[in-house]
Amino acid sequence: MENRILGQRYELVEQLGHGGMGTVYRAHDHRLRRTVAVKTLSAELALQPEFLSRFQREAHAAAALNHPGVATVHDVGEDASGGVAEPYLVMEYVEGTTLSHVLKGGALPPAQAADVVGQVLEALEHSHRHAIVHRDIKPANVMLAGTGRIKVVDFGIAKALSEVATRLTGTGVAVGTPAYLAPEQIKGGDTDHRTDLYAVGCLLYELLTGRPPYTGDSPFSVMHQHLTADPVPPSRLRPELPPAVDAVIVRALHKDRADRFADAAAMRTALSAAARATPPAPVPTPTARDPRAGAVVPAAVASPAPPDEVPAPRPARRRPGRVVFRPTAEGAVALLGCLLSLVISRSDVMEGSAFSRVALLAAVSGGVLLLWSARLACAVAWGPVAEAVAVFSELARSYIGWDTKYVILALMLGVAAALCLAAGYRDERAGGFALVAFWFTALTALWFFLDDVRKVGVFYVLLLGVPLAIGAQVLKSRTRPPSPVPSAGPHAAVPHVEAAPAGRRRAR
Repeated sequence: MENRILGQRYELVEQLGHGGMGTVYRAHDHRLRRTVAVKTLSAELALQPEFLSRFQREAHAAAALNHPGVATVHDVGEDASGGVAEPYLVMEYVEGTTLSHVLKGGALPPAQAADVVGQVLEALEHSHRHAIVHRDIKPANVMLAGTGRIKVVDFGIAKALSEVATRLTGTGVAVGTPAYLAPEQIKGGDTDHRTDLYAVGCLLYELLTGRPPYTGDSPFSVMHQHLTADPVPPSRLRPELPPAVDAVIVRALHKDRADRFADAAAMRTALSAAARATPPAPVPTPTARDPRAGAVVPAAVASPAPPDEVPAPRPARRRPGRVVFRPTAEGAVALLGCLLSLVISRSDVMEGSAFSRVALLAAVSGGVLLLWSARLACAVAWGPVAEAVAVFSELARSYIGWDTKYVILALMLGVAAALCLAAGYRDERAGGFALVAFWFTALTALWFFLDDVRKVGVFYVLLLGVPLAIGAQVLKSRTRPPSPVPSAGPHAAVPHVEAAPAGRRRAR
């Protein structure tokens, strides 16, 4: 079956998704020769005589938006090749997945959730300045690219739907997804930019807890809760969240628009301040101990409980000797260093048997330490490898003398070595890569400035001192007690956060 072509221009190549308002396709624009996303709207909408004109007007307004967080609207029209007018919207094609798909894997880390929502607020800040309100912010309308950047899609569609529905009913209608509807939308009243902020509060709640603020057996039950109920504070479901995050969400979800944030910039500023109050979660390395080992993790609370019944979690007890194997690029580099040191120990790269024994010891030690810290394994295993390479380097004073340009080159390598060592010491996540660079730059510089006797002695000192320093730093970070989580009891101080205005790949 041949691919359909809309408007004698857009060839529909692959269906990417289907929803209540229509179907999304990956398409090829034959005129501009580019990949685009085409959203064809349902036949029921095409039967409404006023819909197409309103839809075109809103889509053209959305096309004026120019922001990296907004999926660009390229074109809008209707196709009558099938005998019935079929409205369609042509948008920027985004490589990535929707937040609704991401949420199938559970709640996001607090820092990532704050970053994603902060980007959504930046996009809304831009659209609100152009007097465009989205009216349907939800996980399915936020695309997350592989780079971590987001794109908000479907600008203009919700307003066109609500305007036509209001004209038909005469009393207004709720348009959107029940889990993210603001009270004024449910009542069919006027909406403005603060309607979007309510939906963003719902989105942030779900990203942090894995569920929307209101759930029920039917859409009517959910909408009734939006009108009458207060949500369970997210910290009840995820106790490590600080009160500042609760305060941001509670304010965004006020029933009265006047009590919400004044604009997207104010909410973004408050969220940024709240995120800084959230202790960062430990990032596992390929050979780091499991950060959850020995931790006391409170179970999720299924139903709301009085604040005084929610105990503060006790600090996790650290066990620095606990290991867990998680393969990553840093671990692979450390393992490669161990293998190269082993090969060097069996060769005659340097005269004398001492270096061969040292290389063998470094290979074995690096392999053992790899089970505890890939960074420390890199510090041990790559020293003999870099020394063997430096031996054959012609950047040596005995070969080229004190030529100014070579002296400057060696000095610059020494400075680079110092910077790499500092980075390797301080970076707990990927410091092993910096330590590999340290060995090659440091030993190359040493082989230029020092004579044969001294350079070997300095190498042995570095091979002992650097791993000891890194090992002490790793041990210190592993045994450091985590920051206690503040209690959410009835007498706990909840800061009033207010800022001055200031899967399947899917494309939209």
